[in-house]
Amino acid sequence: MKIYNTLSNQKEEFVPINKDKITMYVCGITVYAPIHLGHIRTYIAYDVMVEYFEKFKNKKVFYVRNITDVGSVVGDADEGEDKIEIKANEQNLHPLELVDQNIKGVWEGLDAVRCRRPNISPRATGHIVEIIEAVQEMIKKGFAYELDGNVYLDVSKIKNYGILSGNTVEKLSAGARIECDQRKHTPYDFAVWKKAQDKSVLKWNSPWGLGYPGWHIECSVMSQKYLGKTFDIHGGGRELQFPHHENEIAQSEALGYGIPAHFFVHTGMLNAEDGTKMSKSKGNYITVSDALKTYGPQKLRWLCAFSHYRSPLAFSKQLFASIDGECKKLENFLNNLKEKAGNVYSKNLHELLVDFEKKFEEQMDDDFNCPNALTEIYIFVKKANEEISKNSFDAKNVQEILNFFEKIDSVFKVFDFLHKKEEKTSQIDEEQIQKLIDERNKFRAEKNYQKADEIKKQILSFGVELTDNKDEKKTFKIK
Repeated sequence: MKIYNTLSNQKEEFVPINKDKITMYVCGITVYAPIHLGHIRTYIAYDVMVEYFEKFKNKKVFYVRNITDVGSVVGDADEGEDKIEIKANEQNLHPLELVDQNIKGVWEGLDAVRCRRPNISPRATGHIVEIIEAVQEMIKKGFAYELDGNVYLDVSKIKNYGILSGNTVEKLSAGARIECDQRKHTPYDFAVWKKAQDKSVLKWNSPWGLGYPGWHIECSVMSQKYLGKTFDIHGGGRELQFPHHENEIAQSEALGYGIPAHFFVHTGMLNAEDGTKMSKSKGNYITVSDALKTYGPQKLRWLCAFSHYRSPLAFSKQLFASIDGECKKLENFLNNLKEKAGNVYSKNLHELLVDFEKKFEEQMDDDFNCPNALTEIYIFVKKANEEISKNSFDAKNVQEILNFFEKIDSVFKVFDFLHKKEEKTSQIDEEQIQKLIDERNKFRAEKNYQKADEIKKQILSFGVELTDNKDEKKTFKIK
């Protein structure tokens, strides 16, 4: 299996550090505004990777994705006001009240688009002690220095600075995304600890006075705490390659750990209809809650899961319209199989499926090439339909095909008819149903069968079936 490694700017054979487990850290959301489609594009891409590793490569993934709830300053500069504090003041909220509201929205949005939850979702504010210790260690090793309550990392002492982005010290120009303080050792030194403003709420005691962590140090500390000094994959959106991930590498070097991940993997950006990057800072985003109301989880999932994760993706209403037809083609094929099955096992159909399985996995093994994998799906459907029109096949053929499509869907999660049972089950309030059953039993005992039948219809509408016990009482099970 090969994955594109931003460190080398080429595809490399992926061999995990531990043969039984893959360790992956993905940079999470700064929760100063609601989760939007740009986030969804990124996190569905990593969800596909995690599921593919586990379902097709039989590798357990230990997945960590952080939540940035402090430290992200407007413009990603070293001085200024925290984005969360600004938004909280605008909405007359306590900063952590805003944080909690937006974290709730993050989980609701990602759950709705069928993304599995990471093993751990650490918050920056929960790791202040470890961050201070890391900053102290960098000062002790001579890589960081204090200026009036701010602590900066001296990038001139990082020999391989620019290894990820190509932005070496020689190539950088002063003021490029990083505000300059003339007293810095070099203009490109970045803050690992920031002095808090008097009005700031999000601040902590430190050896350098009241302050809060720099954005980059948070991820270095959290990733290494939960995954170790070196792990398999570090992921995030393309826009994080510089300065965020470059500076994470610099911090790990300063701490004596070396490059933290063997593979740095970056997703392409989601562009708004006007062609610009969809982002919170530009205000041109579509919230996930609004998108779900308009398009539903299947279309959002299809849009993101079947695009190549490294490519930019342009949002458009026309694209969603075309997705409808694509979904129906595949669902019609699978539904029609059951209706047309005969009694003779088709070796030809079986061989077509085996060839398809091999080619599908080959495409996914090539840097998660979802568009080519989708092409292989359509090629199989076309060949299978031709075979079905000429020769008989049986229920075993049908089950073999359905089994593989269910395996595909465990990665892509786009076939709604395979999700209906799961989603219906999640909506069932078992306590409520049991109360209705008890009420129905009461009416039956009173011989009020009309009322009992009305309640029965209500119970069945939940997608369950009633079963008889030996004591003649009705219970239920999920269909």
